[in-house]
Amino acid sequence: MILSIVGSSGSGKTTLITRVVPILKKAGLKVAVVKNVHEDFEIDKEGKDSWKIYQSGADVLITSQKKLALIKRIDCKDLDELVERYLNDYDLVLTEGFSKAGKDRIVVVKEPEEVENFLQGKVVAVVCDKEVEGYVWFKREEVEKIANFILEIWKKSF
Repeated sequence: MILSIVGSSGSGKTTLITRVVPILKKAGLKVAVVKNVHEDFEIDKEGKDSWKIYQSGADVLITSQKKLALIKRIDCKDLDELVERYLNDYDLVLTEGFSKAGKDRIVVVKEPEEVENFLQGKVVAVVCDKEVEGYVWFKREEVEKIANFILEIWKKSF
């Protein structure tokens, strides 16, 4: 299941994700997060061996005893295809961003009227410190309630 967390820059999307993920994992879900950025990015450091290998044209899998990172050139921008290729063994994939992908979404906003900027998919809930009429609504500090709401949506997806 894919659920998008969308909102304007600085609205608290990352904070919400980092607070609900531990609760979802404690409930037994295997969770991945796909973060959309609008510019190119580097996760490797210039001059390191893995950086040099990537610069030579190869894709690189960096591993240690506890984690791995795959630095791979891709030609795919479709969220469904990315999840199918790389994250199909997760119970829940949260996205930060991908507001135009049309996925069910929790909208995180500072002001209630901002919700109308994020209607490209089904809005399942809104997180805002001010009440938002017409939607399931949570305050930012209601992290447990939000996580339980996500769990209920996940259970209904089967």
